Formats: sequence, structure tokens, C-alpha cells
Amino acid sequence: MSRFHKGDIAKTQLQTAVFMFLEGRDRSSVITLAGAASGILDTLVRRSGQEAFLDYAPRVYRDLGGQMPKRSAYLHHINTRLGVIAHKHLWEEDSDTIELDLEQKAADVLCRAIADYITLNGQEEHL
Repeated sequence: MSRFHKGDIAKTQLQTAVFMFLEGRDRSSVITLAGAASGILDTLVRRSGQEAFLDYAPRVYRDLGGQMPKRSAYLHHINTRLGVIAHKHLWEEDSDTIELDLEQKAADVLCRAIADYITLNGQEEHL
């Protein structure tokens, strides 16, 4: 049995997702790995007292004239829009198929995860 810091797990997931994306490999795996890394990084950023992507983005939306959505609702919205939920779940009422622009969704999920990674570790940290 070994002990691992969740930040190290997220970094490894994110590194693997970036390499796969840059090599043109399986976009569904990129989405899954980057989505998992985001889940960990979001919490680590918040625990560090900094603003995570999922706190920043709805605030921008509010400042542009919308209403500030609840964090849980916004999290679900973003994970749905980015295809993360479609890659993690299949509920009884769901269709067996889904239409996604895998290339765009993979890039978007990576950007979300990288934003929190940079907030947590700084621009100079080598990923």
C-alpha cells in the first residue's frame, strides 16, 4: 500500500490527457482523464483559498448581465456541455448514443483543467 497526494494523481491524469490530445489519440479518453483531473484540481484550488474555474466562470456570466447560477447547477451544466457526464454515466432513461464534437470537447475540458492547474501551481510549473 502506498500513499499518494491527490494533486499528483491529477497532474498525472492531466499530463496523460495532454499527451494523448497532442498525439491525436483517443479523444474520449482525453475527456475522461481531463474531467477526472478537473474534479480533483477544483477542490485543491478552493482549499488553497484561490478561485477555481467553476467559481470564476459564473461570476463572469453574472457580471455580463446574467444571474449567478448555483455552483452545483453550474458544475452540472459545464460537465454536461463538455461531455464529461456523457463519458461517465449511462442512466436508465439515457439514450445509448450521444452526439459530441469530440475534438472540441477534448480541447475545452483540457483548458478547464489546465486553468485550475495553473491557478494552483503557477505559470512556471512544468506540466
